Amino acid sequence: MRDAIGIGLRSDASRSLIPVEDLVGLALRDNPKRAQLLVSTVLAKHVPTVPGLALAAGELLGLLVRSALDGSDPETAPFDTVAQLLSRRERPDADGLAALTAVREHLAQLRDAAPAAGPELVTVGYAETATGLGHIVADALGSPYLHSTRHEADVPFTPFEEEHSHASDHRLYPSDPAWATVGGTTVLVDDELSTGRTVRNTITALHATTPQAHWVVAGLIDLRSDADRQRFDELADSLGTRITVVALGVGAVDLPEDVLARARAVIDAAPAASVAGSTATGDVVVVVDASDLPPVRSARFGAPGRLDDAVTAAIADRVLPELPDGEVVVLGSEEFIAVPLAVAAHLDRTRGATRFSTTTRSPIAVIDRDDYAIASAVSFTSHDRTIDGFGPRFAYNLSRAGSRFAAVVLFPEPGADRELLLRPDGVVEALRTVTDHVIVVLLTESVPTPAEWNPAP
Repeated sequence: MRDAIGIGLRSDASRSLIPVEDLVGLALRDNPKRAQLLVSTVLAKHVPTVPGLALAAGELLGLLVRSALDGSDPETAPFDTVAQLLSRRERPDADGLAALTAVREHLAQLRDAAPAAGPELVTVGYAETATGLGHIVADALGSPYLHSTRHEADVPFTPFEEEHSHASDHRLYPSDPAWATVGGTTVLVDDELSTGRTVRNTITALHATTPQAHWVVAGLIDLRSDADRQRFDELADSLGTRITVVALGVGAVDLPEDVLARARAVIDAAPAASVAGSTATGDVVVVVDASDLPPVRSARFGAPGRLDDAVTAAIADRVLPELPDGEVVVLGSEEFIAVPLAVAAHLDRTRGATRFSTTTRSPIAVIDRDDYAIASAVSFTSHDRTIDGFGPRFAYNLSRAGSRFAAVVLFPEPGADRELLLRPDGVVEALRTVTDHVIVVLLTESVPTPAEWNPAP
């Protein structure tokens, strides 16, 4: 990215608790609006990640938010430990995993010792990338949680847009019309702040109906320019509110003026991407019917911050007997991240050799090199009911330099149509090109009842 296009990534050491270069890599978007994509090493969206690292990153972000709320200075030791693990660029060894576990246990103790969050605090995550991250932050704060969505629902909604996204429409479907308290605090969670335009749009839209005394914006990285930061201050002044921004890493991306043209030239000249076999070769497809377990309700309708550990453990116990030896990856589905990530963490504690990633709607240029963030891709037709209809979807880095996971454990959205999942151009057939074992976990969906949509006064 630096040599071929002139894109540079740099960290602000004075404001970063973890260097930006260890939190993200760079790739090219196949997008006429924006050339670069920041590929997180801890989000577990495009890069299969050790579940504990993804959870720890979100929990550290939650610690920063809590510090912003109570005015305290966060201790730096947990950030230093995670930064050291990330700088090694490989799965932590036994000592590293032990250190990671100790960090997460310490963060849990801090969370449990903190005063309970009041009804005036709510956390909102952004679809599709940060729905899981937002849930982790809400858990760390003990606050209710809601994430934006591109799924279709026959209910009232509040829309806003993300201009640089591959699909820009977002909606909020809170089943509780009083999900936010006038004069309260709303925490907005996204994986990155590039210009902050999406966040400004969100604050403007939501503040018009439910004014907040304090908006806290939390991201894994903050790459805003000085002018972008000034726009946040101007928005806060114009709305008569307070806006605070926290991030694990702070820095900047340097772009040449002709970055779009340069990126287009590199994409056009790149060799055809390899997907470890162009036809399905996986011999084993197992469908795990977990419909007898408690139904799962998406946080797009609003949810308590903390996931039910007993439910995720029960799901993991259903999956465990189906797993072959070797490293496996648990794959969430677009917005469905928090529950599969918790299951992956349970499996990693039980058997080890487990990573986590999710499918996505973002088209990314693939180059199988050690110094590039996206080495492989599989593509397929979506199976979810979304506001923009069916379309192409992707899963990245399930193979690199010919390597393959022993199994991919797919978690589609609860209530997903089994026939759509298994059709010839669907996700299961695509995954069979990169692994010998595909395990599909079918969960029951819980949706709000009419009484919940229209609560009695």
